Amino acid sequence: MKKILYASILLTPASSFLTPSSSNVGTRVRKLENIVPLFESNIKDDEERDSQERRDFLIAAGSATMLPFIPSAFAESNISNSPICVIGANGKTGSECVDACISRGINVRATSRGGVYTGEYSSEQFLSTAPCDVTISSTVDAAIKGSQAVIFAASASKAGGTAAAVDNIGLTNVASSCIRQGIPHLVIVSSGAVTKPSSPVYKFLNLFGNIMAEKIKGEDTVRELYKDASSPCTYTVIRPGGLTQELARGVSALELNQGDTKSGRISRADVAALCIEATLHSKDSGSTTFECYDADTSKPLGTVGVSNIVKAKNKSDSEVFMSGKERRGETWGDIFVGLENDV
Repeated sequence: MKKILYASILLTPASSFLTPSSSNVGTRVRKLENIVPLFESNIKDDEERDSQERRDFLIAAGSATMLPFIPSAFAESNISNSPICVIGANGKTGSECVDACISRGINVRATSRGGVYTGEYSSEQFLSTAPCDVTISSTVDAAIKGSQAVIFAASASKAGGTAAAVDNIGLTNVASSCIRQGIPHLVIVSSGAVTKPSSPVYKFLNLFGNIMAEKIKGEDTVRELYKDASSPCTYTVIRPGGLTQELARGVSALELNQGDTKSGRISRADVAALCIEATLHSKDSGSTTFECYDADTSKPLGTVGVSNIVKAKNKSDSEVFMSGKERRGETWGDIFVGLENDV
């Protein structure tokens, strides 16, 4: 039992460390579940004059307490009616990404191998579906066509394919298609500790189909593809810590880090929010790779597994390991500021 619990706590996104989004709009009540982490706007007014006046007013008055999604919606001026395409939408993290879009009034295309969305969230106004098997390039091309951004929340599974087929080759297929089609932004949900083969987390997770080795191969290929591309398209690699089904805590509770030296726990809802917000703040999030977790759960990679199992939190600043590359923010725009671009 302990071994199984350890696996689920450490596992990482999509099928290893996973993700997800929260909305502060309304008073949605979600069902709390036990931790099973895998460490496995659309605003276009008919009258441009009225639109500009409304935009100016909302930016000036736009308080998160009144309309939580408005600041994000105006973060980039090129947001249009085109959807954000979520690949792996039927997974727990992917479903949260769908909700993150709906909550922000952003059109979302939920994709899965069968083309049927079975996730928790729905919307007749903002949600559409499409088939997408990342191991078959032609289905990828059709699924992401016309998207303003793509979220890769897929990972290896018994039904979907091996880690090599999905987390490596499948991700490469998606990135290549995004570049060919000029999709502005690709966001990838990867895994913390993926660059540290000597860490306990990596060693344990890699026992499951060599998943960590395949994930880093996929990441590295994406970075090379975009470096060589002549288009203005960009990408963001997000490496969540141990994923939970808890309610989102919001941006002020999160911490980003670069260098893969520390991690912690994080709600899938908060990971999803980071995914969507990264596409809305591409100036600061583009061409970056970072880890994410609740700031008060941060630990060095050598001890984070045990810390996650017992659900420990830091009681004082003296307990906190600092890498020097942490990023915090009170708003989604702030938290991405200062991230170092990938070389």
